[in-house]
Amino acid sequence: MERAKKTFPLFLLVLLTLGPASGLGQEERSGALTYGAEFDFNSRYIWRSFAWSEGAVWQPTAWLSRSGLTFSVWGNFVLNREPNYRRFNEVDFRLSYKKEWGAFTVEPAFNIYSYPNQDKAENPMTGELELQITYDLGLGGLSLETAHFLDLWENKGGYVGEVGIQLEQEAGANLILNAAARLTFANAKFNFYYVPLDKGAVSAFILELGLTYTFSAPFYIRPHFEWNSLLDGDLKAAVASSSWVSSGKSSLLNFGVTVGVEY
Repeated sequence: MERAKKTFPLFLLVLLTLGPASGLGQEERSGALTYGAEFDFNSRYIWRSFAWSEGAVWQPTAWLSRSGLTFSVWGNFVLNREPNYRRFNEVDFRLSYKKEWGAFTVEPAFNIYSYPNQDKAENPMTGELELQITYDLGLGGLSLETAHFLDLWENKGGYVGEVGIQLEQEAGANLILNAAARLTFANAKFNFYYVPLDKGAVSAFILELGLTYTFSAPFYIRPHFEWNSLLDGDLKAAVASSSWVSSGKSSLLNFGVTVGVEY
């Protein structure tokens, strides 16, 4: 864990070095600081196709961004009458850098997960490397995407990946339609730590749909929907009997509304 903690400053240095030296134009390099916040209300907390709440949560985010570098803070506030009711039980930090090369967009990131108001032995802080890559198909907002997550601290070597297709398209005045379909997969280290299941698997199919309406810039609202369905039979059985994964269900629905502002 100590070695992993030393990795974060090095990763930060790499990102800060990449920013001004990665071929960005002079205008982008000296781009203005942008910032924003979102207030996301969801019927439940779903992460990596598992449920981590029985009911409603509030998930606020705030971020700062400049020349491709973004720092954000995200929290999970429990609204349902269950453990940690009316308290934050998770606060996460993310540092990312986004760069475009033609049709490709590459975004490496580092995430830190912390769990206030929870038992530190059962829910220790951890950190992971993340890499997202998208490829614009040039077909009316369709893109191929893949994302990869590798834990460096508490569950060192735990890995999750995603592949899928997404759509972002204007749907009317001040309206943007977002849709995505993904397959996720995880190694045995990740599944054993979180479920537990000592086996790697093609884990789940995910379907997402959202509609963003900018009613008065810079303010916007986005109702959204998410469906997760576990695919592997052993994973379904392990989740059903797990005391760690909250709902124990192999198919999950989430309905949410996000209200945001970006300057």
